Amino acid sequence: MNPQTLLLEKRKEIVNQWFDEVIAAYSEDGAKFFKKTKDPFANPVGRTLYRCLNELFDEVIKTDMDKAAVENAIDGIVRIQSVQEFQPSDAIGFIFTIKPTISQRLKRYGDDTAVKKYLTALDANIERLLRKAFDLYMGCRQKVFLFRANQSRDRVRQLLVKKGYIEEIPEKGDNLEDITAKSDNK
Repeated sequence: MNPQTLLLEKRKEIVNQWFDEVIAAYSEDGAKFFKKTKDPFANPVGRTLYRCLNELFDEVIKTDMDKAAVENAIDGIVRIQSVQEFQPSDAIGFIFTIKPTISQRLKRYGDDTAVKKYLTALDANIERLLRKAFDLYMGCRQKVFLFRANQSRDRVRQLLVKKGYIEEIPEKGDNLEDITAKSDNK
């Protein structure tokens, strides 16, 4: 018995269950919307999550995952999760939810040596996915932080101009210490 073939036969059922577990982290109304709204323009978050989970499923069940495909699939999910108000463990926790779903489908074949070997390989794949998701999540959170910091800096610059402490909005990249030193020398 080939476990990968069995999982491919149950692909839609497994991915749908995985999707349900991922959207359960959202509010009840949000989860209903993500699940029921099929229009990708009306529901970009739900559609992206579902598409990426499908792509990720195809890779996680392989014994040798394609790194580029894995990164692309995880990136789509992590970008969404990183701008939500989730704890980091919850944002990348979607990876943990696939293992019990797959194990459940293979439970009755648990004594088969090929299944045991496959589940060991699956554990290694999930570990790789988790590390990749964490790296991508932290990169996205850093971008969000820098965006917010730059936004705050720009607001301060505009306030300084409005109050007359500086004459013009300086070019991006100038820091406020250099600008105030230039103003004091005039």
